Amino acid sequence: MMNWRLIDNNPLNSADHMALDEVLLASRSAGKCPNTLRFLQFSPRCALLGLHQAVELEIDEEYCRRENIEINRRITGGGAIFWGSSELGWEIYAGKDWLAGRNLDEVYKLLCDVMVKALADLGVKATFRPRNDIQVGNRKICGTGGAELGNAFIFQCSLLVDFDVESMVKVLKIPMEKISDKNIIAVEDRVTWLKRELGQVPDMSKIKEAICAAFASVMDMQFIRDELNPWEEALFREKRMYFHSPEWIYKVSLPTEAGEIKEACLKTQGGLIRVVAKTELKARVLKSVLLSGDFFTHNPSVIFELEARLKDCPLGGDKIEEIIRSYFKDYPDQIPGVSAQDVESCVRRALR
Repeated sequence: MMNWRLIDNNPLNSADHMALDEVLLASRSAGKCPNTLRFLQFSPRCALLGLHQAVELEIDEEYCRRENIEINRRITGGGAIFWGSSELGWEIYAGKDWLAGRNLDEVYKLLCDVMVKALADLGVKATFRPRNDIQVGNRKICGTGGAELGNAFIFQCSLLVDFDVESMVKVLKIPMEKISDKNIIAVEDRVTWLKRELGQVPDMSKIKEAICAAFASVMDMQFIRDELNPWEEALFREKRMYFHSPEWIYKVSLPTEAGEIKEACLKTQGGLIRVVAKTELKARVLKSVLLSGDFFTHNPSVIFELEARLKDCPLGGDKIEEIIRSYFKDYPDQIPGVSAQDVESCVRRALR
């Protein structure tokens, strides 16, 4: 049985949690710590953007200010999520040598199987839905994501425990394209949570025990409770204020300079993609593109590479398609379930 470190913080604010994500991933990549499991609880409530998303597109800022709901940005991709005070997250930080010849998709599936087992032990029958959701019936109860850095990777899972759907709907600007293909009338029909399934809220310690036991059963892992080491503490003190700053939270923003702004969404096998394009019509130039959504990517930074390649691209001819296809050839399998044709279609839909 493999021994892993377990870090179980008291509830923290969103910026401190995001700083710890970066610190622990960097620590594991540099060989400064063992493989680690961390539990997350948030206080106060917060809305978390994916790495590539713009606050203005995804979040009702006025409502968040009024209701003391923090806004922050993850170091991983995916869509915006709302975290209530009752929800529970867990993350693992592991060296790539732990993959033992398996690819990340296979390991992510195993980690989702862990959560399915934990839910079963709590009395909830759940299933894994590729690429990265865990659901009860047709309703999502957990979301997952991940990213890589050097020799290590992070895998994240969020579990809805006693979820406030009404606040989520008011906080997040949910594109209709995200739900229309399943003919879902209300957003509430898309998600479920432990209290809804069990009729009560299990004690948080029992939920954490079930998750640890599932890791032992599915992946032959056991955990030794510990704290940050001195190297991590020092890096956390250095990093944490940056994750509180507008520079980080508004890292991605809508274009503000002159030009026509156009937008489109497209539901794909890998999740919703959203394109915001700024054009200079007189010069017939695509000045810039912002690509976001709730798709999954192993390496979130590669999205910025695609945006850079499309900058100042001529609108005429097939140059846009050539750039996108070349990008997908250079970065194969980085956005599972999303093809070059999907991105081309969404960009052209925006430009129309």
